[in-house]
Amino acid sequence: MIGLTEIPGVGESLSQRMIEALGSEEEVFRTLSQGDVTSLSSVEGVTSVRAVRLIQNYRGEDADVCQSIEATKLHDRILESISSFASSPAAKDRIGLLRPLSKQHIDSIETCRKMSQLALEFGLSHPNSLETWTKFSSSLSNPKRGTSRVNRVIVVPDSETAEKCNSLSTRCRIVIRDPNETWTDYTVFPNVTWVGKSAPTSPPNGWICFPSIKQITSLVPELSVEWFELNSEILHAVLKIKENEWPINPFSEKIEELVDPISNLDKILASLNVDDGDLQTLENLKDSLWSEIKVIEGGMNDAIVAGTSDAHLSIEGDEVLSFYADTESLNRRIQATVADSIEDAKQAGRKRLEYFLKNTSVRIPFEWIESDYPCIVSRKAVEDIEAQLENAIESTKNNDLLQNAKIAQELIEPCKAAISGLIEIEMWLTVARWAIHNKCIMPELVSKKSGFEIIDGRHLLLDCLPTPISYGLGSVASEGDRQPLSLLSGANSGGKTTLLETIAMIALLAHSGLPVPASSAKISLVDEIHILAKVNGTQSAGALERTLLRLADVFVSGSQKLVLADELEAITEPGAAARILSGLLSVAMENNTNTVVLVTHIGGQIRNNFSGDIRIDGIEARGLDENMELVVDRTPIRNHLAQSTPELIVRRLAARAQGPSASIFASLCESFKN
Repeated sequence: MIGLTEIPGVGESLSQRMIEALGSEEEVFRTLSQGDVTSLSSVEGVTSVRAVRLIQNYRGEDADVCQSIEATKLHDRILESISSFASSPAAKDRIGLLRPLSKQHIDSIETCRKMSQLALEFGLSHPNSLETWTKFSSSLSNPKRGTSRVNRVIVVPDSETAEKCNSLSTRCRIVIRDPNETWTDYTVFPNVTWVGKSAPTSPPNGWICFPSIKQITSLVPELSVEWFELNSEILHAVLKIKENEWPINPFSEKIEELVDPISNLDKILASLNVDDGDLQTLENLKDSLWSEIKVIEGGMNDAIVAGTSDAHLSIEGDEVLSFYADTESLNRRIQATVADSIEDAKQAGRKRLEYFLKNTSVRIPFEWIESDYPCIVSRKAVEDIEAQLENAIESTKNNDLLQNAKIAQELIEPCKAAISGLIEIEMWLTVARWAIHNKCIMPELVSKKSGFEIIDGRHLLLDCLPTPISYGLGSVASEGDRQPLSLLSGANSGGKTTLLETIAMIALLAHSGLPVPASSAKISLVDEIHILAKVNGTQSAGALERTLLRLADVFVSGSQKLVLADELEAITEPGAAARILSGLLSVAMENNTNTVVLVTHIGGQIRNNFSGDIRIDGIEARGLDENMELVVDRTPIRNHLAQSTPELIVRRLAARAQGPSASIFASLCESFKN
């Protein structure tokens, strides 16, 4: 297995922080492999974004297809929309793992496609089961890990053994014993784990002994039981999922695979939630012992009084002087008269005490009565009984702990795996809820071609109901649309940027293995997706130089790419911009795997400077409706140079403006008529 520092982005400092936060190196690797973004984000200095990146690096999925800030931001907005359908925060965090990968990671993309398809089929075929799942999965979260110290000392023979236990050092004390010490030197500690030779043959209560370390978790049984106590709410949700009858479906089979190894989960949860009967009995007996003794004493004295109330003592005349001279004889005579009553009362008291202590191993001391009358139970005897009860309580606790710990140690890893797997299933069912809500479908991925064909594509991040748009480009598209490059012209506010983002959104989702918002879609995977946003204003010489260098890097590289650019002509004056852009586009078209859509208001000028044929599509505005809104066909007209129609925007402003500005816009409207 690789070391943590071999993972890109993990240095010595971060490696140590992850181990300290998560408990061990093994736990860090488990967290990375299971995509546990939430737990990884608990490490100091690791944000959720960095956690996603570290998991991708660990998985070898670091080739994100997004090659521009705008593309990354758009995909983040898409994921935010998807995550709003998650039933639990843990699943919501994992949505961040659904990054768009380059075509080199086709296997990972296909894996995501398979899971997306299964989730969609489950949600569409079994809506009631999806609703039940949503209710149960809302309690799913990443397991908590205890941090407080437990009352246990691990006693080891040497420093090498102590090093093996080092991961437990934050939770309990580890002591290396001196060669001259014996186990009796450690009886001052109530809970001891003795590792190595010379262990006691009959360990005291609270002690466990191992000849060597085979399983670290078994050294401190309290930790395994604690894990189940801390995560009982999550585990009860897992148990509900386990016990529910899911429909016959591949997704249901995945659920069953995860929960099948934890068949004893109900047993340990029951043992944690219900007080142990024997332990409860012993604790109740100990708590009520002294009050019971008082009742027994009262009962014996009452019995003696009742037994002697009818007793008669006859003294003959000649005995009077004898008893006068020897009072001890009189005492013996009196005692003989009441002896049977006292003995009967003592036997009855003992029987009551035996009944009180029934089903325990406690023995009543032989000399348990301190005086016959008034009958008083010996304090020493009561303290002896109390000590025996305390010992029985500790023994029962220890036995219960070891028994529960044994089950817990066998279940803890399968439970962790089940929780993580169920959270991942919830992540995919979140995708399904989002996809069903937005009427998304799985796109067709086409290899060895370029471009895309989208039928009824919809932009999902608008504040209004999206208008479906159909558009295609590249060799994937239908005949007539197979050009690798198009210039998109048309009306201001007509939807050119929205179309660009819709294409980008569908491409990003396809590269993530996720459903897309369209009636159908064919996508050719690429190495890079570039979204080039509008340039704000004519640039200075230095800024222009940097922009041109960036554009050259984008258009000239030999990798297969999808470039979606928005009004790049603002880099400089229109005439120069047309010559620059036509030159860059000519170079880009030398790579026949590239697909480029450029939104522009200088399409005619670029075409005039372009060597060869160039496709220009247009979004045409036909006028204004009664509410002064643009009447636009959002789907571009192929091979049509549409006008920007700024006069329509001016007309709308003239109709809506008030005050002095109204006359200005009215005057501008007249100028367009001339």
